[in-house]
Amino acid sequence: MSEDQNNNQNRTLEESDLLKRMRAIASDLWRESPDVAAQPKPKPDKPAKVVVKRPEIGIDNLWMTADETIDWTDALAHEYPGDGLTNPRLWSFYHQQAEPVLRGDTRAYAEVLKKANPLGELTAFADGISMRAPDPDRVEASFNCRQEYLEENEKKYLCAMGIRIARDLMACLPVSEVGVTARKDGKVLMEVTYRREKLLHRNFTYLDPVKLTEECGANFEP
Repeated sequence: MSEDQNNNQNRTLEESDLLKRMRAIASDLWRESPDVAAQPKPKPDKPAKVVVKRPEIGIDNLWMTADETIDWTDALAHEYPGDGLTNPRLWSFYHQQAEPVLRGDTRAYAEVLKKANPLGELTAFADGISMRAPDPDRVEASFNCRQEYLEENEKKYLCAMGIRIARDLMACLPVSEVGVTARKDGKVLMEVTYRREKLLHRNFTYLDPVKLTEECGANFEP
């Protein structure tokens, strides 16, 4: 073998050794050590859940909220709820009652009041609540006052209950007015009729319930 061939072979061996060393170095740089590899991989942070709590209902804000309005025309046209929120069985009931309700059938009104129970949330604030539909344009409700709320702020309590009752009943049925009577031990403490147009376009968050009830012609017994 010539000297040039020997030199070429040596260079080839040296280059091969150099490549092997470079690969080893690169492997060491990229490979995790056993200790690091054994550690759990950090999980990506999950977005924090934002829980919005509904304010506790009390006499100071009772009139500010109300039930969702039942769209009786929509209930008549569709057998299933389109909002994905209404209970399908309840919607089926609405669908069955929609035609007589829109016709002003007070017997259908009574069935809806019984089934939907629009004033159910208010039973915690009264010793009893009753509802009736005397004619197609009017629903009436009567409640027996609880003594502790009368002692706290009688007029505000009566008006807060009155407005909330009116709003919930108007959301439930397509009536023009709601009459509310408040009693304690058989004595009438308040009588008032809330008309739908009086409650339209109101900002109930900042509304004075006593002032509005007085505007509706309320009679308060001493």
